Amino acid sequence: MPTEIEIQINEVALIGFAAIDCEQVRAALVVELSRLLVEEGVPPGLRSGGVVETLDGGAFRLVPGMRPEQIGQQIALALYRGWQ
Repeated sequence: MPTEIEIQINEVALIGFAAIDCEQVRAALVVELSRLLVEEGVPPGLRSGGVVETLDGGAFRLVPGMRPEQIGQQIALALYRGWQ
């Protein structure tokens, strides 16, 4: 049976980044997070429902020259793992 969830991301704090297109990062985050939820399933941390006020996605690896889209994908993966 399909599971319906709603995820609302109010803020993504990108501390220590030089000028970057935050909208591209946000868009890539949404696309990648959606893909992970569809392909990998809803993580156990979200199955019980309710509200997650804050989620620390932990650390993720960035390399010089990464495009905003790649950064968004890395953030999405870190968030997804945080719900495990």
